[in-house]
Amino acid sequence: MKKSYLWSAVKTALLVPTVAGLSMQATAQEASDDSNLEVIQVRGIVSSLKRAMSDKKEALIVSDGIAAEDLGKFPDLNVAESLQRITGVSIDRSGGEGQAVTVRGFGPQFNTVLVNGRQLATDSGGREFNFDVLAADQITGADVYKSTRANLQEGGIGATINVSTARPFDYEGFQLIGSVKGMYETLSEETSPSASFLVSNTFNDDKMGVLLAVSRQERDIQINQVGTAGWRPGQTISNRDDGVLFTNAYIPRNWDQVIDQQERTRTNASLVFQFAPSDEVNITLDGFVSKFEVDSQVTDLAAWFEPDRVANATIDDATGTLLTFDQQIGIHGGSGDPASDFVSHTRNSRDSQSDGFGLNVEWDITPQLKGTFDLSTSSAENDRAGKDRFNVVGIINNYAFDGTSGVPVVSHEGFGGDTLPDANRARLHYNEKGLTFTDEDEINEFKADFVYLADSDVFQKAQFGVYRQEREKSAFQIYGSQCAFCGYGTEAPIDTIGFEPFTAKNFFSGYPETFYSYDGDAYVDFLAASGNPIVPTLQNNRYTINEDITSLYLDFTFLYDIGDMPLAVNVGARYAETDISVAAVQSFIKDVVPTTDLTLFSNEFGPATDIEQGDSYANLLPSVNVKLDLTDEMVLRFSVYDSMTRPTMSQLSPATTFNEPRRQNLTASGGNPSLKPFTSENWDLSFEWYYADASYFTFAVFSKEVEDFIVTLTGEETFTFSDRTAADGFRCNNDTGDNLCAVGLSLDDTRPDFDVVANTEELNGASEVYTVSRPQNTETTKVTGYEVALTHVFENGFGVMANATVVNADTDFLEGLGDSQNLVVFYEQDNWQARIAFNNREAFLRNVDNGFNGEPINTQTFGQWDVSASYDINENFTVFVEGINVTEEELVQTGRFDNQVYSIEDNGARYAVGVRAKF
Repeated sequence: MKKSYLWSAVKTALLVPTVAGLSMQATAQEASDDSNLEVIQVRGIVSSLKRAMSDKKEALIVSDGIAAEDLGKFPDLNVAESLQRITGVSIDRSGGEGQAVTVRGFGPQFNTVLVNGRQLATDSGGREFNFDVLAADQITGADVYKSTRANLQEGGIGATINVSTARPFDYEGFQLIGSVKGMYETLSEETSPSASFLVSNTFNDDKMGVLLAVSRQERDIQINQVGTAGWRPGQTISNRDDGVLFTNAYIPRNWDQVIDQQERTRTNASLVFQFAPSDEVNITLDGFVSKFEVDSQVTDLAAWFEPDRVANATIDDATGTLLTFDQQIGIHGGSGDPASDFVSHTRNSRDSQSDGFGLNVEWDITPQLKGTFDLSTSSAENDRAGKDRFNVVGIINNYAFDGTSGVPVVSHEGFGGDTLPDANRARLHYNEKGLTFTDEDEINEFKADFVYLADSDVFQKAQFGVYRQEREKSAFQIYGSQCAFCGYGTEAPIDTIGFEPFTAKNFFSGYPETFYSYDGDAYVDFLAASGNPIVPTLQNNRYTINEDITSLYLDFTFLYDIGDMPLAVNVGARYAETDISVAAVQSFIKDVVPTTDLTLFSNEFGPATDIEQGDSYANLLPSVNVKLDLTDEMVLRFSVYDSMTRPTMSQLSPATTFNEPRRQNLTASGGNPSLKPFTSENWDLSFEWYYADASYFTFAVFSKEVEDFIVTLTGEETFTFSDRTAADGFRCNNDTGDNLCAVGLSLDDTRPDFDVVANTEELNGASEVYTVSRPQNTETTKVTGYEVALTHVFENGFGVMANATVVNADTDFLEGLGDSQNLVVFYEQDNWQARIAFNNREAFLRNVDNGFNGEPINTQTFGQWDVSASYDINENFTVFVEGINVTEEELVQTGRFDNQVYSIEDNGARYAVGVRAKF
């Protein structure tokens, strides 16, 4: 039982790079094989650096870590935000807080995330783990394993990340820790509370222990955003009066100014029981529950652009991108007049719940043979199917786009200052409910790990074990739409739906701060009362994926001397078999039917079809790790190994989702159950120089050659319409190629180039080409890079940690690949501590394909400054302040070219003040 104390003390260190060394289950055992080691209490920044240096120097594989300075003192809002300080680690954000992690340019789907050595179910549609479901107050540390060895679970080409939570045997006797703080958001101008407590105690001569931890965090946030669904290439820009203005041009699909007001609530609770019936056996039983709710209310002023109603336009000749243009009433060539749309929706809401339970037994079978047995189960669900609504009310209106400045601006006629168009001009338009899927995930795991300590000067030990995982992931959609009032032809009941002015706080300059909004739920109630209810139904695009994994591993560690230089060599291999079965229910498109507004249509589907497919594959993953102590201060490491990442669960779905059709925009998305896993051949070389008591310098180079790389691309797929029931005498556009050739139109339609279809039979058998995005395996890609890191502590209490990562690929389709830099300056003296941290992620490819028309999305360079400080009033109480993104940097995404702004997101800054107590 006592042997975990030293390791636990290390895990309660500050936000500093550390090295955990080996696999999560074996690490505590290998941290010390001497059961008589005294407990070392590590506190403070410099003490933590010294301990981290010791671990890093002794480790066999390349890894880094972060940990709380003390229990309950994790320095960021969640784990992802602290992980970004580590060399080579970048994060994706949601609502300004860290959500998912990229390592060495490999995105979240390439990184295996474990909690206490176990893979947890995730509420996302793929394999990526959403860190925002875990509160930082209950985390004692996190380790990032960049290279691997045989006893480390496979699945992470980028890295394997293990998050650690507190255990009662980590602390002697009674412990009570709690904190409260208030957080102020600069955009919403709201202050929200958070609180946490942890109580732990050991009994029966420290042979029994119980720990309970509970935390609750609330945030009232506002997210400001402007952007488009995508830039449309190859467009003919024209109007009815002037004819063709430009050809082969880019025009944005739309431009929205969005105010997303969210109430976020995160509740975490965990209970741990430990029992050591003897010196040879240690039993841990634990469970946790996490609830993360996001109530999102989006208010949106939107402009929809069509290329056949463009006036007064200018273009960038080099890229063909429209820079300025007007959308005017009465000049369209068939698309209809423009409208200023007032959108209300809740699509960004989340209702996520995760839980997990596990039993772990550590058994010293003999003095030389140790075994660890672990059994766990976890589940996660984001239950949003049928709950999200999307409503549109509009005013037929002129508007103009100006993209010549850094932030593109759309000016709507009649909106300016306190001036608004007459509310009586408002007309009803489109409604839907249930676009978001419910994702469910369940993982059951068993593993047995053994360590044999050899009685030899050369052969040090052998490790071997077995791992079994059974996983089931499913997704379904409950959806309904209502287009009885589409086309802006029906006067809006402004009193019934609460149609009134809305003023945006702290929005981008140049935009109208005041526009109209309404009660979207009242709108839905009005539809029902008027006999046109939205009736969400279970859609036939659902799927369930079962994946069974069985792995075996064996590795050996040897120790030699090359002159005066100790040489450690680890050699091993891991064998993994994967069996996948996929079941889906699918209805394919049968017809596209026009509404009263000829720019909008609705889908009609055929009968449900059951789809069942399966696949299996096996991978042998060898690894060699070499560590040479050049001197007492200098270490050289080399690793060569194979790794793999399986396709994400959602990518394996054979189901196809057909989006609501619009003129010139028939789109769909789906998966591909025939995908092969990513496999990678890797090597790492690193040099470490521990040149002072708490200071060191490291430099590392790495290479990853990935085969069967998976990229989501957009292509054309043809669907044949059948079983139509349209009456005789319909018109059908067969010539213009605007995706209407198979759509029946009424006889009184006066547009040219529409032929009369004599009867229903002529409509049946017609086909339509859809733009469909699906994942597919592509060519091999090679990623190379280097990392450099420096930590230096001065004698006056100041210190600095700086690191940078540079990565390159020989292909252009690697999403998330980009350079990053981190700088942390800290001060620690007596009772004072302070930190200033800068995290910079340079421009990278966000998506090869935007899922709309095959165009890419790029994320521009983003740098964020965070600050924190604390003062220990006495040994029991500490007061602290925190500031996140204090310079209020904005996240910018662009299309193929820099002047094609895709979106700009402003999350503002957040500040917290609190007090922490420990007894």
